[in-house]
Amino acid sequence: MIIRVFKFTKLPQVIAAIIISILIMLAFKNIDNLVAEIYSLSLLVAIFFLSLFIISKNSILKNNQYISLGLIIFCGVYFKMPSEINITASYLFLLLSIRKIYSLKSKKNQNKKLFDIGFWYLISIILNPVNLFFIITILTGIFIFYKISPVVVLKIVAGMLGATLIALFYFDLTENIQLTQDYFIDIIDQIWIAYSANDTFLNQNLDHWLFASISLLIFLYYSFRFFGNNLGERIKNLFLITFFINSILLSFVINEYSIFLFFPFLVTLVKIISELKDNLFFETVVLIAIILNSYPYNFLTN
Repeated sequence: MIIRVFKFTKLPQVIAAIIISILIMLAFKNIDNLVAEIYSLSLLVAIFFLSLFIISKNSILKNNQYISLGLIIFCGVYFKMPSEINITASYLFLLLSIRKIYSLKSKKNQNKKLFDIGFWYLISIILNPVNLFFIITILTGIFIFYKISPVVVLKIVAGMLGATLIALFYFDLTENIQLTQDYFIDIIDQIWIAYSANDTFLNQNLDHWLFASISLLIFLYYSFRFFGNNLGERIKNLFLITFFINSILLSFVINEYSIFLFFPFLVTLVKIISELKDNLFFETVVLIAIILNSYPYNFLTN
């Protein structure tokens, strides 16, 4: 069946997945904003490659089969839900920070890795201030894979200050902004007003958090079922669970939260398919899911 075509994560399967994702995007999105949508898809593909690199480099999965299929299935949901380019880009930089956290297991260049963690994380916050909530994931990951101490925190803060100075220099050149105390106070006020007035906070709309709730239940079930047979695997799964639950919280804060489920979605999908790949019923369910996702009905928006 079709899922066997995507068993191996090689160039032909990746190209096929990207082409199908483009077709899904064209079916769902407004052609008048085609350039913006292509840019959004390009970011999603970049996030896919980065996720694949993190999974492979850190042996998060025993095999990387069927990951290209995950891009196709996720696109069907992602393009139905509201999205913003800045938020999608912020997730790319957040994953760069997550990648550095995983690499802390190696003892090489620890200072640079800690600096990079703060640097990429701060850029993601600049693009999407709500990413500040991921400080829980950042600190948990550093504690699990390395250690937490005042010196470690200072190295991370140094990276954040580096990103801040670059951003301020850029805005000063391009926007001719005077970097005064009033300017920073105004930024804080705007962020507070924007998110305190966000009507999705503690959103009671079933359609808004339905995908998040279903994803959470499936992810937790398979995460605990395959929690790992040794300490290394259990540590990786514990960090991934923390990251995913942290991501789920965004469904109560912003509309455009779907992209934050991408990385744990890929991991969970591969675990499910690896167990049920020879099950005809499961393959049929996957095919139905792809077909339904290809129908341009925007059922997950407010």
